[in-house]
Amino acid sequence: MVVFDIDDGQDGGPGIVTGVIPAGQDAAARLAALAPTPGMAIAEIGADCGWTAALLDHHLRGGRVVTVADTERLAGVARQGLEHYPQVQVVCGLEARALGPAGSFDGLLSHRAVSRVPWEWVTQVRPGGQLCLPVRTGLGGSSTLLTLRVARDGLSACGRFLAGPAPQTLWLREQRPGEGALIESQESPRPSAAPGSTQAPLRPAARLFAGLLSPDLRMQVVRGTEQLEGEVADRLRIHDHQASRAVVFLCGPGSIYEWGPRDLGAVLFDAIAQWHAAGEPALQQLGVTITESEHTLWLGAPDGPSWRLPDVHTLADGAEHHAT
Repeated sequence: MVVFDIDDGQDGGPGIVTGVIPAGQDAAARLAALAPTPGMAIAEIGADCGWTAALLDHHLRGGRVVTVADTERLAGVARQGLEHYPQVQVVCGLEARALGPAGSFDGLLSHRAVSRVPWEWVTQVRPGGQLCLPVRTGLGGSSTLLTLRVARDGLSACGRFLAGPAPQTLWLREQRPGEGALIESQESPRPSAAPGSTQAPLRPAARLFAGLLSPDLRMQVVRGTEQLEGEVADRLRIHDHQASRAVVFLCGPGSIYEWGPRDLGAVLFDAIAQWHAAGEPALQQLGVTITESEHTLWLGAPDGPSWRLPDVHTLADGAEHHAT
């Protein structure tokens, strides 16, 4: 992945990457998952420099491509890159809802990662059409590609996660994890009874599963820097960008120390325990069904074991999320 824009071109920013050219293998994986065919109409989220929109136009051979840039400035960059592709339409993110009436496209391809699929994206795709998008959570790690098929009645979309190389992606602006109001507790840490010896939180499928069930958690993997530690991950830092945080030591028997009103270690490892109880499913064994009002994570098939996912903007309140 090549970065060409930081902080929307503004000086003195926090260093957020705002424009990229994806790696060739990532672009190829997304196009293969979407499987566009000549004559289709495709909406693309994340125009960047316009390269992938040009690739789509080549595949569609007379079809229609509308690509959405994050800002008016990046829309200008994409239009310049697409000057030899006048048939590709570039719109700004502020105009994304003006892509057209519901069902205007045969498919949607996103280069921006989400933790919850915007329902507006589903409504833009005709019944039977497909969406391909990367999913990320606040527990870190790379994105996981998800393909969704819109139901015949247009009232839901269903699909599964894909195995394979993890794509490098930027967050969708509206779902980018914010800094929040991180409150440093002055109290002494307390030990947690939650088990901390497992390496499961580092496994991609476990991270995805736990991160979807607990969308307010943020996790940082801390790696040792001493010569004998060999750059091995030895602890996790967890917080909810509110008043709670935890440190999980992974080496040896493992231990967890907590600050604040919530036991974040217990929240994380409760979700990990549910992943273990489900048989430690691989990424491709998991899928989601979404409607206008809810997201449901399922195992094996839509009618298999399932977990209703909390809203991404709702902080966990201690309620448990168990399989239905």
